[in-house]
Amino acid sequence: MANTVLTRNYSIIFKSFLSYLPSRLLVILNALFIVPVFAYFLTAHEMSIFQISIGILNFVCTVSTDWVAKSVLRFYEKYKYSGEIDTFFSSIALIQFILFGIIAISYFIFKDYVVEKFYITHEVFLMTLILVIPCGIRQLMYQMLRILRKTFLYTLSIIIYQFTLLVLFFAFSHFLPNVISLLIGMTLGICFIDFLILYKVQLKEKLTLHFDKEILKTVIIYAIPLLVTNICIWLMFHFGRFAFQMNKDFVSTAVIGTAWFFISSTLTPLFSLLMFAIFPLIVRRFEKKYQIKEFMASVLNSYIVMFLPLVCIFVFYSFDIAKLAFKTEYNNLGLLFPFCAVTIFIHEFMKLMNTKYHLKNKTYIETLISFFVAIICVIMNLVLIKPYGIVGFGISMVTSLILLLLFNSLVKLKYMNYLAPKKIFQCLFFSLLSAVISYLILFGIFFKFQNNFIIIAKIILFLILYIFIVRKFRKYIFV
Repeated sequence: MANTVLTRNYSIIFKSFLSYLPSRLLVILNALFIVPVFAYFLTAHEMSIFQISIGILNFVCTVSTDWVAKSVLRFYEKYKYSGEIDTFFSSIALIQFILFGIIAISYFIFKDYVVEKFYITHEVFLMTLILVIPCGIRQLMYQMLRILRKTFLYTLSIIIYQFTLLVLFFAFSHFLPNVISLLIGMTLGICFIDFLILYKVQLKEKLTLHFDKEILKTVIIYAIPLLVTNICIWLMFHFGRFAFQMNKDFVSTAVIGTAWFFISSTLTPLFSLLMFAIFPLIVRRFEKKYQIKEFMASVLNSYIVMFLPLVCIFVFYSFDIAKLAFKTEYNNLGLLFPFCAVTIFIHEFMKLMNTKYHLKNKTYIETLISFFVAIICVIMNLVLIKPYGIVGFGISMVTSLILLLLFNSLVKLKYMNYLAPKKIFQCLFFSLLSAVISYLILFGIFFKFQNNFIIIAKIILFLILYIFIVRKFRKYIFV
C-alpha cells in the first residue's frame, strides 16, 4: 500500500511538472541566447546600469506587486468555495491601485538619491518604475493561469514576449541608448502579453467598488511577513552589485549582474517550475483536509533528483560555459557561476520546504529567520568584498542561503513535518554520487580535448550518464 501511494505521488508530481515544461524550456533556450547577445551589444558600463535597473525593478516588485499576486494564489480556492470571489478580487484590485500610487510618489522622493548613488540616469530610473506596472499585472495573470491550469496560453505568452523583446530592442537601439531600448522593449512586450492574457482568459469575476475589511485583513496578515522575507532575500541576492556600483567598479557590477542574470534566467525557470506546478495542488489538498505529508516528501526528493545535475554542470564546467557563451571581457563569469547555481538550487528547494508556513499562515517565522540571516549577509559582504572581490560576494550569498535552509529546516509545525532528513540526505547523496561519477568518466575521456563542440558534447553526455546511473540507483533515491 505504501509503495502504491508513493508511486501515485511521483506520478502526480511529474505529470504536473511536465505540463508546464515546454514553456520553461523555451525560456531557458532563450536565456542561453539572449543574455550573451545583450552582453555582446552592451558595454560593461551599460550592462552595469542595466543590472542596477533590473535590481531596482526586482526590489520594487518585491515590495509592491509580488506579494499581492501570491495572495491571489494562496486564497483563491478559499474565497471561491465561500462564494466571495468577486469581493476578494475587488479588494486585491484596491490594494494594487494604492501600491501603484505609492510607486509614483516614490519616484519624486528618491530619484535624485538613486541617480547620484548608483550612476544611472533619471530616464532609466523612471522607465524602471513604469515597468513595475505591467510586470505587476502580468504576475497576477500568471497566477490565474496557474489556478486555471491554462498551460498552453502560458507557453504562448512567453514565446511572444521573448520574440517581441528582441525585435523592439534592435528597432529602438538604432536611435536610442541601449539600456533605454531594452527597458522600452520590456515594457511594451509585457503590456502586450497582459492584454493578450486578459483577452484570452475572459475572467468571469467582476470588480466592484465594494471591498471587505476581513478579506483585506487576511491578505495583509498573510503577506506582510512574506514581504519582509522577500526584501531580505533580495538583499542576499543583489546587495553586492549595488555595493560595487557605488564604488564605481562598473566591470564587477556588470560581471555579477550578468552571471546572476544568465544563471537565474537559465535555472530559475526550471527549478521554480516544480513549485509553480505543484503549489495549487498543495493548497487544494490542504483546503480539502487531505494528507500532504508523504506527498511533500516526494516533491522534495523529486526536486533533488531532477535539478542537482544542472547545478553540477555550472560547477564542473563553469569556465567552459563562460568561454563558450560570452566574449573575453566576461571571463570572470566562470568564478561566479558555481556560487549562483548553488544559491538558486538551495533557494528554490527552501521555497518548497517552506510551504508549511504558507499553509498554516505562519509566514512570520520565515520572516524572523530571513531578517536575521540578511543582517549576517550584509556584514559578510562588507567584510569579504574588499579583499576577495566578486568571490567574496559569492561566498556571502551561498553562506546566507545555507544558513536560511538550516534554520528553516529546524522549525517544526504540527501536522506539517514532512521534512524527512534521512530520506533527503540519502536522495542527495546518491544523486550527487551519480553526478560525480558521470563527471569523472567524461573527464577521463575528454581531458585532452578542448573546443566548443567538445564542451557541448560533454554537457549533453553528462546528463545522459547521470540519468542512466540514477536509474540504476533508483531504489535508493526514490524513497
